[in-house]
Amino acid sequence: MAKGKKPRPVWQSFVAGGLLSLGTYLLGLSLLALLLVKGALSESGSFPAVAVLCVLSALAGGLPAVRLTGLRWGGVPAAALFLSVLILAGLGFWENIAWLGHGGILLLCGLAGGLLAGLAGPKRRRRRK
Repeated sequence: MAKGKKPRPVWQSFVAGGLLSLGTYLLGLSLLALLLVKGALSESGSFPAVAVLCVLSALAGGLPAVRLTGLRWGGVPAAALFLSVLILAGLGFWENIAWLGHGGILLLCGLAGGLLAGLAGPKRRRRRK
């Protein structure tokens, strides 16, 4: 670390990753809505597109969290924060969520994105003596 710089708390990296995931997800949903309205994406293909977007959003937020914390599992808390906001928003708009249907699949996709961020993150290097 450079002289005079304080290290960033780990939780700030997780929050930054979760917010980046949310921003990516909202931007991607806007683009998917535009594609649906224009007819470039069929209605039957909308859920797989949202599932892929969920994985990519969790991956996009998890990679900086892994890089900033230096922890291989750092993408999982960022993805969990992202998914918890999605769950709270879903429960706020609907009375119940079909956990065994599309809701559960999206949760698994988000967690898979967080795990992929850990796998794709920087490799630990051994110090040479």
